Amino acid sequence: MTYVPPDRDDQALDQTQHLDFAAAPGAGHPFGSGVDDARPVDPFAGRPATTVGYAEAAAPARDRVGFQFVWEGILLLLTLNALFLVYQRREEVFGGGLSMDALGPHFAGLASLILVAAAFGLTLRLGAVNLAVPAMPVLVLMSPSLFVGPDPLVGLAYTAGAAAAVAVLFTVLTVVLRIPPWLAGLASLVVMGGSYAALDELAGALGSGEPGAWTNPGNLWLLLGAAVLSAIGGLIGLAPGVRERFSKVKGAADGTGDREAGSVAVLLGGTFLALLLSALAGFLPLVFGGDLEPELSAVFAVNADASLVLTPLVFIVVFLAGTSPWGRRGGVLGTVLAAVAVWALALVWNSLDQDVYGEWTGAAAAGLLLLGLFVSFGLDRLGRPREALEPEDATAEMRPFDSPNGAVDDGTGLFEPTLPDAASANR
Repeated sequence: MTYVPPDRDDQALDQTQHLDFAAAPGAGHPFGSGVDDARPVDPFAGRPATTVGYAEAAAPARDRVGFQFVWEGILLLLTLNALFLVYQRREEVFGGGLSMDALGPHFAGLASLILVAAAFGLTLRLGAVNLAVPAMPVLVLMSPSLFVGPDPLVGLAYTAGAAAAVAVLFTVLTVVLRIPPWLAGLASLVVMGGSYAALDELAGALGSGEPGAWTNPGNLWLLLGAAVLSAIGGLIGLAPGVRERFSKVKGAADGTGDREAGSVAVLLGGTFLALLLSALAGFLPLVFGGDLEPELSAVFAVNADASLVLTPLVFIVVFLAGTSPWGRRGGVLGTVLAAVAVWALALVWNSLDQDVYGEWTGAAAAGLLLLGLFVSFGLDRLGRPREALEPEDATAEMRPFDSPNGAVDDGTGLFEPTLPDAASANR
């Protein structure tokens, strides 16, 4: 028989005590506790997850190129004054009046000087100075049957191949073996001097004959073409992305940075371009007429016995142009203006009485070199990005559950597991 309990009031049987929770006056956390104060607080819940925000990376600071343009304006005035001195001494300089016939060989030599200086300046901006670059015209002049040949296009291909071989050698020495760039360039110079005999054997095996020639468009056009190439390179070097890559290439070359693939590729390509531009300083005067001599005083001579003759003219032009010895920074028209100014001063100096001034030629070159180093140092320091101001300590971020004095506020009901128990600390 089933027992059925009588019906009773449900409210009377419910003996469970219902507690009403309300936030105590002043118990709310002054900075917000992250929980609803109107609900019971679990003392073992710990801290809620804190949302972390990531600030966007600041854009790299840009170089201050205004000082470079100011110097190029000053250099333009100095160049005009030097040209005026040449005009005043035109009888002594040219042995007669000014004419295109008298200026033609000088234009060809000046074009070669600009090409060599622009090429050497490129290696400086890469942060991997290559002393083999100013010797490339001599390599072409020593083997004209190979690097010019009956078909100048084929000779130009051989010239590019020689530049590529030296570029690969230089890159392997600097990036793989960690040889300092200046020493790797010097080793490349010695290798070039020792390769003359092998190049002559190669020319004989290929059946190369007398060098051919192209129709000369005019030495003035050669000069303008070299100046345009130098200016285009300077404009490309103004781009912030290009300068940032130059800094990375410098780190890969001198061992202070990562040897990432992009930097190594730029180092190899930039070194090849510099060597090829310098080689054109010997190729163009030979292929356009054959009787024009390039400006040999601007190049490094490398003899068949691997002996070296280093001249300061290319250094003077590059540093007077404002090219930084530490890489990255350089001008636009500085190389062209410095080359014209130095060429004009050399013409005026040679027109003076050499019995009196001849023995001071070395001292004059040393003075110009020191002046160029001073200019390049100043422009490098002035052209560096402006340093960002450090934030003050008063703006330091405060933890969400911390009070201004660094302690956890009383009365929050939160259990902080990282803090020691006060009772155990007093024992």
